[in-house]
Amino acid sequence: MHASNSNIPDEQLFLSLVADLVTQTWIALGKIKNPVSDKIERNVPAAAMLIDMLDMLARKTAGNRSQGEDQLLTESLKQLKLNFVVESSKTGEAADTSPDETGPVEDGDSESTPSSSQETNDS
Repeated sequence: MHASNSNIPDEQLFLSLVADLVTQTWIALGKIKNPVSDKIERNVPAAAMLIDMLDMLARKTAGNRSQGEDQLLTESLKQLKLNFVVESSKTGEAADTSPDETGPVEDGDSESTPSSSQETNDS
């Protein structure tokens, strides 16, 4: 459903959403400055959650994306996952946040994610 005043095409909205999540992930990985604090701030668990969100978005929209949407999402995920492995291994955080510590996710493997998705929520 579109907002009544919105004439923005779905593809543009999707690309903007993905770009926003990707930017937030780069910030959480400490690769770019947080625009609010103007500082590099690493938060590997937050990066893991954002990557999981992008993976979920990829799974839920599979077969329903344009070529441009698919390319942006899959290439972004590949680069983020590779950088996640590097950043999490710097402080040993991979053991706490990744169910698969064997290395970067290979192309086409969208089922393995760098997060604590195996944890249960007992609240």
